Amino acid sequence: MKMFDLKGTLLSLNSPSIVSLLNNIEFYKGKCGRVEKMKKVDVLRSMATRSNCLASNGIGNVYIPEEREKSLFSENAQPRDLQEHMIVGYRNALELIGEVYKYQTLDRSFVTTLHYYIYKDYNPEFGGKYKDSQNYIQELGPDGSFHTIFVSAPPEDVVPLLDNLIYQFNECAKDEEINKLELIAAFMLDFVCIHPYNHGNGRVSRLLLHFLLKKYGYQVDDYFAIAYLMKQHLGEYIDAFKASSEGWYDSENNYEPFVTFILKRILEAYRKLDYIIEINELDATAEEKVLKVIEDSATPITKTMVLRILFAISKATIEKMLAKLLKDGRIQIITKGRYAKYFRI
Repeated sequence: MKMFDLKGTLLSLNSPSIVSLLNNIEFYKGKCGRVEKMKKVDVLRSMATRSNCLASNGIGNVYIPEEREKSLFSENAQPRDLQEHMIVGYRNALELIGEVYKYQTLDRSFVTTLHYYIYKDYNPEFGGKYKDSQNYIQELGPDGSFHTIFVSAPPEDVVPLLDNLIYQFNECAKDEEINKLELIAAFMLDFVCIHPYNHGNGRVSRLLLHFLLKKYGYQVDDYFAIAYLMKQHLGEYIDAFKASSEGWYDSENNYEPFVTFILKRILEAYRKLDYIIEINELDATAEEKVLKVIEDSATPITKTMVLRILFAISKATIEKMLAKLLKDGRIQIITKGRYAKYFRI
């Protein structure tokens, strides 16, 4: 059985690149502290929640049509099938975390509760139940077939492994020598390698990431979804997992690739949030802000992306400003239609 040594593992993660990532995260965390005082910040949180639910489920190949997204998130429609139940269940789990994170400890019961919340309104008998057969972590190949990249822990080892991992996490969390962000990322890798449930392990791991970041004062995921960035970098995510899971059973694996990947996404989320704060605080007109967003983008940008950044400006106003900027020849349209993309001149 796998033997954990979280403290020894984490004390060895002191490469210059990781130290730089940690320092930068702390810098941007300080800069973004004023986000809660912004006007219409509830809109930003709502957008992040929606993005989090859709992206985390998307990583697990759970998708719903765009028109149903609006119904579920804006109109509180009832889910109609398994996919919709998974997304609504994930949202419910995020809401639970928001209610309890300040006083809830990390324990096996809470981990199980998060899994239960994903499935409880569709199949409560399935949610929160540990796996009863061997499962595998697989990757979709270019030919459309799946191949195994990691054989997870056997069912009989799930409970002792989880108990040991959670115990060591909580002990390390009390240790001033241990960096909390490195600890959270390493825990996430070990949890995925254990793969305690028949389905939904990746989603639970991302819920735990959200919970632990909030618990230890890093609330960026409330305002810019880290799961969205993980999905954007899915190939890198898979490569980092493969590199860090090799030799896991023999306790000879290298945590650094996976920890580095998670730290990069946390930093990226903070940088995105910092940009959102700065551009919304500009003393400028709506037209000037829309133009700046487009000029600042390194690639063509959609209306939806502009809306995510300028969350305090209405959709109708942004559409009006885009039309005016196009008419005045200050921006160009790259692709037309429902998913039109705009770019600087």
